[in-house]
Amino acid sequence: MMLRFLGLISLFVAVTSAHAHPNHVHDLAGTLETGLAHPLTGLDHLLAMVLVGLLATQSDGRPRWRLPALFCGSMGGAMIAGQAFGSFASLDIALATTLVVLGIGLIRQNHPVGLAAIVAICGGFHGLAHAAGSTPAALSAQHLIGILLGTAGLHLVGMTLGIALNQTRHRTTLAAVSGTLACGVGVALLIG
Repeated sequence: MMLRFLGLISLFVAVTSAHAHPNHVHDLAGTLETGLAHPLTGLDHLLAMVLVGLLATQSDGRPRWRLPALFCGSMGGAMIAGQAFGSFASLDIALATTLVVLGIGLIRQNHPVGLAAIVAICGGFHGLAHAAGSTPAALSAQHLIGILLGTAGLHLVGMTLGIALNQTRHRTTLAAVSGTLACGVGVALLIG
């Protein structure tokens, strides 16, 4: 297990850039509509937010909206902080890595406290990406609300898929396959 983890870390260190956040268009910057659409415009965002919804349904007996709310809160705070302090050079690598980390969380069904921390950090990276892709004028309250609503909608899609997955006999296997696919996409984005 440790060798796999070290191999994964060495892959991330070897990657100099990733293209996890491509093709974001801000023609209608600052509007509610642009904010709603933004989470749908990047494969990294789309998959990460659906994964958080899936993860939320896999934690037995815990409030299902806890992880999505944590992701949205962390993302919103990081968007505001990103406008104030700016972005960092390896943001694309961090975004692609979130898919791998969330995928591993889905495969391993990590401890709830650790999973909450992972989700919060991933939300923060995605918030920084939203801030990095917007001008200060574009990050209006309407735009922020739109992004949060779009994100919550994608969490809901993931939760719906997770509830359906939980009603099958192969719940654990399907969760592991979903997590593995997410890891594969994350690695593909890292390799670029």
